Amino acid sequence: MNKICQLLGTNYPIVHEPIHTLTDGKLVAAISESGALGILGINAGYKVRSDATSSASISNSNKIGTISNNSLLDAMTERNLMNEQIDQTLSNTFRSFGVEIASTSSSPEDDHRATELVELMRKRRLTIALFEGFGRVASKAWVNLLHNSGIKIMQVINNINNIRAAQSNGIDILICKSNIELANFVHQAGKTPVLAGYDTTDSHVLKDALTKGAQGVFLKTVFALAKEAPTSPIIKDKIINAQKHELISFKMNSRTIYSLPGKLPQKLAKLTQDNEDEKQIFTAADGYQGLINGMAKGDLEMGYTDIAADSYNIKTIKTAHETIAELTNNN
Repeated sequence: MNKICQLLGTNYPIVHEPIHTLTDGKLVAAISESGALGILGINAGYKVRSDATSSASISNSNKIGTISNNSLLDAMTERNLMNEQIDQTLSNTFRSFGVEIASTSSSPEDDHRATELVELMRKRRLTIALFEGFGRVASKAWVNLLHNSGIKIMQVINNINNIRAAQSNGIDILICKSNIELANFVHQAGKTPVLAGYDTTDSHVLKDALTKGAQGVFLKTVFALAKEAPTSPIIKDKIINAQKHELISFKMNSRTIYSLPGKLPQKLAKLTQDNEDEKQIFTAADGYQGLINGMAKGDLEMGYTDIAADSYNIKTIKTAHETIAELTNNN
């Protein structure tokens, strides 16, 4: 049996990569019910438009900035909102799903918000976490806390030199974001299962990843554009009508971001061309608020999108079930 399926309790070795503030119980349940693994991400269920119906999803704050301030909500409100999304997910599926735990702290004692979510996972008997360390490998303290709560841990490892540290700390599944380095990454990881995390809309990606030795895939754009996804309808429509030459790229947070064109994306591309520091570009992007403005609000004057480089190949909006069926049929 495939290692990823065995560890995660899924039919297929396909894991959803959540985009900041763009997941909810409806989307995650649709992914998991179709045999893959959906993940409730940062600010899951938060309503950025005027259709908020839940008291827990309403906040006086409408802006986030730096990596250390990655949530729109205070700790208690975020915990309550996540609990609502867990309820919504469980009302639509009994299959496995995960929760994203984000922290820049090495010690859980220094991050009340994240530890509250871990405690919620423990109480709700959820057993899979995606750890977001913003470039830092999850510390042994975090791994121990999660494992002692009965939770398995996945994490993106951006630098191949950090594989040993991740294994030493006890991370269960490693995620490689580079297609070029994937085969070497898998070799270095040895017996630790690896997910191929290079974002693409190519339906043959699972077959390609397995050929290179990975045990599964970690995909973002195809699920962010699913019918069930809370991504702005404006953005979905623009992507299915986009041409290859229209996408704009810029560097930020040690990676290349691909966006639909607009005032802010063009500004960020110009800063990249001028070799500005990536931290300055992140500031110019208005941090994660720019991503929310673009992806959730459909505002490309004050926001940007974070989509696959080949997103222009998507010409119809499919359900999560249809997307997963296509990925597995081409395996």
